[in-house]
Amino acid sequence: MQKHLSLSVEKIGETGDVLVKFNGEFDKAGHDEIKEELGKVVDDFKGMTLVFDLTDLKFINSEGIGYFMEIRTHLVTDGKKLVLVAANAHVADVFNAIGIMEIMPIFNTLSDYINKK
Repeated sequence: MQKHLSLSVEKIGETGDVLVKFNGEFDKAGHDEIKEELGKVVDDFKGMTLVFDLTDLKFINSEGIGYFMEIRTHLVTDGKKLVLVAANAHVADVFNAIGIMEIMPIFNTLSDYINKK
């Protein structure tokens, strides 16, 4: 059975920032599949900025957005931040409709984020 959502994690250069790449659909089933793994990434994160690469995220619903907001709140409480990069047109439309850009930074590409640091 194919997973709805998977993720991979890598460090970004020497900054301590961590890049989390999502692949699939962030709905109830996808959330259930990655919740434990992503929770561990967030809990173990020691850098200043956690970057979510949404290049291969095909879909996100309110549950996925709510989980992003929970993660952001957790990070902000610790003086850290969450940045989103490379949302496709569908995901960007959802973010625009609910005003996510007012809450957390969104960059068109990972390079845009790195160059604006």
